[in-house]
Amino acid sequence: MNLVSCNVIEDLIPLYVEDMLSEDSKKLVEAHLDKCEECRGYLEELKEIDKLPIETDTEPLRKIQKTLQKKKWTTTILTTLIALFIGALSVIYITAPKYLPYSEEVVTVSETDNGLVLLAFNEEVAGYNFQSYTTQNGEGLVYHLIGWSTTWHDLTNTGEIDPIVLNSNGEEVEAVYYYQTNETADQLVYGKEQHADGGIITLPRLSLNYFSVFAMIVFILCIGILFTVHSTKTYFHRMIKISGIPFSYLLAQLLVTGWEATTYSLVRDFTAIMLVAVLLYGVFWVGYETLKKRSLN
Repeated sequence: MNLVSCNVIEDLIPLYVEDMLSEDSKKLVEAHLDKCEECRGYLEELKEIDKLPIETDTEPLRKIQKTLQKKKWTTTILTTLIALFIGALSVIYITAPKYLPYSEEVVTVSETDNGLVLLAFNEEVAGYNFQSYTTQNGEGLVYHLIGWSTTWHDLTNTGEIDPIVLNSNGEEVEAVYYYQTNETADQLVYGKEQHADGGIITLPRLSLNYFSVFAMIVFILCIGILFTVHSTKTYFHRMIKISGIPFSYLLAQLLVTGWEATTYSLVRDFTAIMLVAVLLYGVFWVGYETLKKRSLN
């Protein structure tokens, strides 16, 4: 009488297939298989599974690995660009000029015995700028200057600026004016009044407005082209990326100079705008590429 159940034989069949049973156990399994059709079927199933070819193609795994690597790099680049953007805005903010109204404590103008005209700023002044031009009679120079502080300078207290010699080559200095930022007349701080009929007002430069107008025109043209090529995906995606260039510049100028886009320091502000614009466009590019790939998937 066969006392071995099918459950016991089914537990032994995998070892039987792998030839891992003793001779007595093999005989026991074979004796049962001769009488049990169900266990023979189970044995055949295991043999068929054992015959299946082993998957050796690693290309799908490589594709998954590349996709994960791209996502990792995209995240890293985007995070870096955002960090640089925030950092750039922070630096621009803490180094932005805070123009100082004239007082004898801010700047003093003096003349030495040998005719040199000196500018001396107090420790509150972080930087200065001046322009000069020849008088109408051509006999000397007229200077217009301004000083400013910055948040960074206030926090670090980096000390006073060394005295400045206006006429190191022996030029005649006819007058030195200190121009205000509140649209009032420039303050004469040295020499003779050159504008006896009412003075002169130095206004902030409006040069940045020309750049913003040009960027706005280009952006509007790009939007118009987008509507004409929206049915062609390749050109549509390209135009969106091109449109991001003037848009990034406009947003950067707004962040750096505000709505009025006026400046007393054109080189500094334009450099700051371009730096922020490049970082903004980088964030836009990476973000757009990421969204485009997600939509395709």
